[in-house]
Amino acid sequence: MATIRRWYILLVCAVSLHATTWATIALLRGVLQTDGRDPVAAVAFQLAVIIIGLPIFLGHWIWGQRLASGDPEERGSPERRFYLYATMAALLWPAIFNGVSLVQALLTLISGGSGSDFIGRFTPIEQLLRSIIAIVVLGLLWWYHHRIVSADRVELPETDLTAGFRRFYLFAFSTTGLIMVAFAATSLLRWLLFQFGSGPGLTGSLPLLSLYDDIARLAIGVPVWLIFWSWAQALFDGPDQDEHASALRKLYLYAIVFVTVLAAVTNATFILAGLLQQLLGLSPEGDLREPLTIIIASGVFWAYHARVLQQDATRSSEVPRQAAVRRTYLYLVAAIGLAAALVGGGGILSVIIRAFAERAFTDLLSTQLAWFTAALIAGLAVWIWPWRRIMVAAELSGPVGSAERTSLVRKIYLYGYLFVATMVVLSGAIYVIARLLRLILGDPIEGNLLSDLGQAIAFTILAGLAWLYHGSEVRADGRAQRRELAARLAALRVAIIAPGDASFGQAVASRLQQELPGLQLDLIRPDGEVSVAAAQLAEAGLIVGPWTMATSGPEGLSPELVQLVHTSPARKLVVPTRSNAWQWIGVESSSTETLITQTVRTVRQIGEGEEVRSSRSLNLGNILGLVVLGLVALFILLSLVLGFVGNLLF
Repeated sequence: MATIRRWYILLVCAVSLHATTWATIALLRGVLQTDGRDPVAAVAFQLAVIIIGLPIFLGHWIWGQRLASGDPEERGSPERRFYLYATMAALLWPAIFNGVSLVQALLTLISGGSGSDFIGRFTPIEQLLRSIIAIVVLGLLWWYHHRIVSADRVELPETDLTAGFRRFYLFAFSTTGLIMVAFAATSLLRWLLFQFGSGPGLTGSLPLLSLYDDIARLAIGVPVWLIFWSWAQALFDGPDQDEHASALRKLYLYAIVFVTVLAAVTNATFILAGLLQQLLGLSPEGDLREPLTIIIASGVFWAYHARVLQQDATRSSEVPRQAAVRRTYLYLVAAIGLAAALVGGGGILSVIIRAFAERAFTDLLSTQLAWFTAALIAGLAVWIWPWRRIMVAAELSGPVGSAERTSLVRKIYLYGYLFVATMVVLSGAIYVIARLLRLILGDPIEGNLLSDLGQAIAFTILAGLAWLYHGSEVRADGRAQRRELAARLAALRVAIIAPGDASFGQAVASRLQQELPGLQLDLIRPDGEVSVAAAQLAEAGLIVGPWTMATSGPEGLSPELVQLVHTSPARKLVVPTRSNAWQWIGVESSSTETLITQTVRTVRQIGEGEEVRSSRSLNLGNILGLVVLGLVALFILLSLVLGFVGNLLF
């Protein structure tokens, strides 16, 4: 009931607050109308919204504040924190864009222009006042809600969920500021380059139409980005370890790296293609200054955020976390570079096949050759450096090499390219076979058959080579891991404690012997000799058993065995088995078979040198959801493949 009440109060507050806010802004702006328009109907509507909406908001907000002041659970509820951060975001975004309009109006007034090209239907003075009104109203309300959030955070610590709301709010506005800065900087740099005279590959001119817009976006975007990014950095530098492990921060940084690398590679391809077209005696398309500005801007942002990722890894006290940050960055860059290189290589091969079939090298083929060669060069330049570092780490022996080969990001990279290569081979092979069957069935084909099949053949061949290479890497990883697993299992001795009727311990030992035949096992029963058990526990590197092995009594062990388990330096795995006399809090009840499976999986993870990760069994709803999601994904994929083949055929 409390949750439903919270949602009711907060939803009413959200609707009434924003309706009243914008009605107030519109009413104050209406006072500034100077063009003779009749504002009576608008004023009446705005006043009605304020008269009705303001009391509704105040009544519900005061009600919510009273509940929060008397109940810590109410004050720290996720619904309240979500409302506050969402409201601040809804107030701050329009304030930012009104700030851009304000700077545009100021620049127009300073330059002495009318502002028609920049402001629209309002004069610069009107636009200036309209922006100020919006900024003041929105800013005051944002400041009030910011104070509420700050007070709540001081009184009650954040949970994982409420901290996630704060991080999302923070990175959303950091992204907003960064996008504004990126677009404005790119546009201003383009304008600057177009002020210089023409030269090889640098022709044309750029009219000065949006200069004020770019300056305004830069003037507002820079402080927005600096404020929120500095806030994120301060939190990361603080004592909270959750900030270091924040998945949202990593997503933000990796997304920026992905976009900037992609932009740099794409535009480097444009420049290289233009230069190669000139070498082949062709006229380059477009102006090289356009992609050059994007390369410069994206290169700066790429370098900065790559440096931040490196610093994040260095500041982390955990070596696996440092390696994970470095590894994800390298695979991300390598994936983009290899994709460009494969497109370029396949395109070059298709040009060669078509040129051979047509026995002529036309200007069209020359242009395509220039573009595909540029993509190959740019892609290889980006792919080689990170891939060499990846391969050096993957070929190492010991824990470092094992962690590299078993990492999730490596598996996603390898199997992702295997999947894409398989789909390309599937599409290309379907197209080639369909064209050949049409010919066999008597359907005449216009033009040169080999030239028509050139692109499909070329990309099928290259996809096949990519599939073979990445498949060999997967098999090499598997062989290396099997060797390391055998060595680890030979060195690892596991003692399985079997208190009570010993059925659980016997079942675990039996399953381990089946799945890990090289593992050294000792089964310790409560009725066995203490001296024998002491010798086995002394040699064990891992002790596994139900939680009752830490207790003495009917369901546990003898006091002597309990003491031996407690004092053993071996790593211990405690299984939360069921008991009639004891009840676990915060632990889901699982069947004996599920506990045995999870125990064996955990021992295998330890044997393989992986980080121990708990897993939850799927219920019927989860399974049905995954089946539906898989069917939808399969339908979309088949539609894309068949659509691609159909476009080639018809």
